Amino acid sequence: MNKVVMIAGAGDAVGIRLVKDFLKKEYTVAAALLEGQDAQLPEEVYSVVINPLCQQSATDAAKAVEDKFGAVDLLVVNMDNCTERDEKTILDEPDYDAMKLAYEYNSLGPLRTIEAFLPLLEKGGGKRICAVTSVDSSNNMTRDMRDFPGHVSKAPLNMAMNQLFNGLRPEGYTFRMYGKDPTAGPDKAGEFAVEYFTRNRSNEPESYKHSDENRLVLRDWMGIEIPW
Repeated sequence: MNKVVMIAGAGDAVGIRLVKDFLKKEYTVAAALLEGQDAQLPEEVYSVVINPLCQQSATDAAKAVEDKFGAVDLLVVNMDNCTERDEKTILDEPDYDAMKLAYEYNSLGPLRTIEAFLPLLEKGGGKRICAVTSVDSSNNMTRDMRDFPGHVSKAPLNMAMNQLFNGLRPEGYTFRMYGKDPTAGPDKAGEFAVEYFTRNRSNEPESYKHSDENRLVLRDWMGIEIPW
């Protein structure tokens, strides 16, 4: 029986690429369009809708996927860009409402979804949680002062995933964090993400203790580790 992947956030360029690449790897794909997304998904994809700002929405989506498939092996959260990029800098007058909305969407939205789908991951055999993020989440790699709401909402997702890793790794869960290429066009958005999400990295050149299975690593589309 094919493994089941749940992709939360399948309606943007990265999400569409994820859907296509998981299908190529013969996964059974369940996908959630985020509220407001209107992408056309392939017929073989089971689709639901999630509002990242609403816990009940995530819970309802998880119930629908459970009724359809019973369990999930791999969960991908791809939630980003709830607001237009703000060209003002941190030195300009702050827009606190935009900051709060970005945090609710980009940081708490993935957490709401993970919480809702954890029981399905427990029933599955994969127990892997993957998050799509960006270089905007890195203290060391961010070089600009613009779009403060977007930047400030991405870093907490790193810490949330770190806390989940600390609690769930001893229970057999593994994690992947993928930093999308900000310069990629729609055809390359999400390139190599599925390869990274599905590969077993426990036997790679790093020692077992420091492999991607036993620490939380953020990698870009070329497989390069992004410093946090």
